Amino acid sequence: MHNKLETVLNETKQTQILSVLRLTALWAFSESAFGGILHALTIPLRGIFINAAAVLFISLIALCSKNSKEIIKSTLIVILIKALVSPHSPLTAYFAVGVQGVVGYLLFINKNFFRTSALLLGIITLFFSGVQKIIVLTVLFGNNLWKSINIFIKQIANEFFSLGLHSDIHYGFLLVGIYVFIHIIAGMLVGFYAGTLPKKIFEFSEQIKSLNLDNSDFEIPKKQNKGKKKSWLLRPTGAIIIIILSALLIYSYFNPYKSEIESIDILIMLLRSIVLTFLWYALLVPFLKKTFEKFISGKKVLYSEEIYVILNLFPHFKKIVGYCWKESANKNGFYRIQYFLSNSFYYLLLSK
Repeated sequence: MHNKLETVLNETKQTQILSVLRLTALWAFSESAFGGILHALTIPLRGIFINAAAVLFISLIALCSKNSKEIIKSTLIVILIKALVSPHSPLTAYFAVGVQGVVGYLLFINKNFFRTSALLLGIITLFFSGVQKIIVLTVLFGNNLWKSINIFIKQIANEFFSLGLHSDIHYGFLLVGIYVFIHIIAGMLVGFYAGTLPKKIFEFSEQIKSLNLDNSDFEIPKKQNKGKKKSWLLRPTGAIIIIILSALLIYSYFNPYKSEIESIDILIMLLRSIVLTFLWYALLVPFLKKTFEKFISGKKVLYSEEIYVILNLFPHFKKIVGYCWKESANKNGFYRIQYFLSNSFYYLLLSK
């Protein structure tokens, strides 16, 4: 099976378009700029798309490289470029990229099982993406968060529909399960797709030979510069949870006999999240950032040539994305997003 994949891939490399450096550049572009483009185009579930792109590029790097250690090198370069282009990205974003690279390296040590490795990479990467936010929420608010959400949903259901209060269903865990399940399904789909990439690349390469972007007169919407990233508590997820806990706090205060959780427990959760957020941003982040910056500055010189080449490719990549968005204008809704993302991926991959 591996020999067949190599044969198909070699047929697409006549002009050395699919080099490891090119794939690393595309991975870096996806991590540093593509998220902003998706945000500007108001495409939902951006995190899943960006993690899915990482799975595709890591799989192709593994296939194009002679040794899976190239994945580690590519990972370091992507982290360096992300730090240069998106310096205000949270440290957890760099950690996620590092985990993706290490998992990819371990899975592709033996390339004879390329499709299986790609499938596992997709599942592990998207599962980690889903679980990461759950872990952060649990650390910030404690285990009582899920109990509180469960009680809140039960009480709302009972108030408006006269059901749910005595149900054995744990709605908090159910929400977590659905959220993680969506990520696992997405991981399975992208992992399976990554295993078929060599054949699909060969088929698509014939369609874009006439692509000419030299005289393009279009642009994609630009993401507004909002400065530094907001504190986690001020982002949508944090705000929603704070609203839920505040509502439950007020409800349990005025209806102490109807609530299964004490007002003081909810208050402690809110105070805990505020204290931990303060400690994180005031003490831990500055220390970790300094350590990270030392690491980055030490690696910049080592990969300066690759970084220079990759950053010079970014304007060309943005042009291609703009072309694909304009080309998808005759489609609507989900079909436009699907068409846009699919064409963007292959055009970015195969254009000269």
